[in-house]
Amino acid sequence: MKQYTGRDMETRAKKSLESTLAGIPFVVIKESKTNARIDNKQFDIVLTVLISGKPTKFIVEVKSQGEPRIVRMAIAQIKDYLKNLKDSYGILVAPYLSDSSRQICKEADIGCVDLAGNAFLSFKNIFIERSGRPNPFSVRRISKSVFSPKSSRILRVLLSDPLKRWYVEDLSKEAGISIGLTSRVKQALLSEEWIKEENKSFYLAKSEEVLNQWINNYSYEKNPGFSFYSGLSEDQLEAAIKKECEKRKYSYGLALFSGARKVAPFVRFMRFLSYVDGNIENVAKALQLKKVETGANITLLQPYDEGVFYGLQNIKGINVVSDIQLYLDLKSYKGRGEEAAQAIFEQRIKPKW
Repeated sequence: MKQYTGRDMETRAKKSLESTLAGIPFVVIKESKTNARIDNKQFDIVLTVLISGKPTKFIVEVKSQGEPRIVRMAIAQIKDYLKNLKDSYGILVAPYLSDSSRQICKEADIGCVDLAGNAFLSFKNIFIERSGRPNPFSVRRISKSVFSPKSSRILRVLLSDPLKRWYVEDLSKEAGISIGLTSRVKQALLSEEWIKEENKSFYLAKSEEVLNQWINNYSYEKNPGFSFYSGLSEDQLEAAIKKECEKRKYSYGLALFSGARKVAPFVRFMRFLSYVDGNIENVAKALQLKKVETGANITLLQPYDEGVFYGLQNIKGINVVSDIQLYLDLKSYKGRGEEAAQAIFEQRIKPKW
């Protein structure tokens, strides 16, 4: 994501705000200044405008990031500015403001505008609300820091028991990653207000929002797939995979529809799917699975990270990946996968939260 800082950001913020106000016939911009001073206080931008002929000042705070935590701090600063200023309205401008960040501004009676074109202004007889404009600045920072393979192990742990309190060191051990990476991910989650911290321990505060954002940054196709054909039934394949993987000391776990049918009733899907962490070609050879151009009924997935096996379930002697992993994979498997994912969520995940 491109970062705008200093004078460049203020210039862009000024243009974006002026453009937002330009279409209102009863608003006239008389003066627009950056780094302006009022009563010995310096502001990023001050717009002097006439609203239906009456003078008003817009006090604008500019931030290079628009995460909820930064937005709350900016709002507190704006409100402090406004205490001694009459006929003034506070506005926050950032490169991009999510729905959550804009809602925080609305609840605080502070206006907000971002460089993507989203806006909320409600002052006197002005009311502008624009939303749904996507983030034009490539991938959000939070995506890179939280949804990468190792970092997402933290999400698996937190989502497995959202109300459990964690310390960084304990979470680091449970997730199998370094304390440094755990600390960085924790700070990213705090910035989004996805976790809450109390006396240095923290817990997941917005489970569904985290899971939904993860879905937007995930595809089961991250895991390399190897497709084959076999005349064995699904029950026979389960037993054969279990026996062969245990013999070779490979980790395995039934995935997608094959896993779903073990934990809840679903419409049958004519393909066997399982994660196998080992040499899949050797497993296929041992089970006499045939490589075919068309008509494959088995897909063995090489896990993109060992976190795939976190929360592995043993159902009647057969390993199945966690409900969270089933949900992620099925949700990204368009069509019937989405329906099965929703059933997993309603029947298995949500009741535990």
